[in-house]
Amino acid sequence: PIVFCLAGLLAGMFGIGGGIVIVPLLLTIGTHPAVASSTSSAMVLITSLVSSSVYFVFGLILYDYAVAGFVIAFFSSLVGQMLMGRLRQARSASGRTFERNSYLAFVIGGVVLISALLMTIQYIFSIVEGPDDDRGSLCDGLSFS
Repeated sequence: PIVFCLAGLLAGMFGIGGGIVIVPLLLTIGTHPAVASSTSSAMVLITSLVSSSVYFVFGLILYDYAVAGFVIAFFSSLVGQMLMGRLRQARSASGRTFERNSYLAFVIGGVVLISALLMTIQYIFSIVEGPDDDRGSLCDGLSFS
C-alpha cells in the first residue's frame, strides 16, 4: 500500500496519469491484467470526476468540446471492448475455449509506451519554444483579500 500511495502522490505531482505508474506496478506484483486495468479505470473515473467538478466550478468547461470528447470516448471504448473480447478468445488443442490475457497486458504496455513518448516529445517542444507566459493558470482570476 505504501508503494501505491507514493505512486499516486508522484502521479499527481508530475501530472501523469496514475495508470502509467500503478498498472505496471500491479502487473509486476502478479495481479491479473484485467484487475490491473479495472483498478486503473476506477482511478481514472474518480480523478476525472474531481477534475471535471473543479473546471465546472470555475466555469472553464467548453461544452461543445466536452460533448464531442464524450461521444468519441464512449464509442471508442465500446469498439475497443468488443475488439478485445474477440481477440482474447482462444481455443486450446483439446478444443476448450479460454481467454488470453497477454493481449491485455500488451495493450496496456503499448499505451504506457506511447504516452511516455508523447510526453517526451511535448516536453522537448516546450523547451525549444521557450516559456509561454500568455497561457495563464486556473488561479489567475482569484483574489484572496
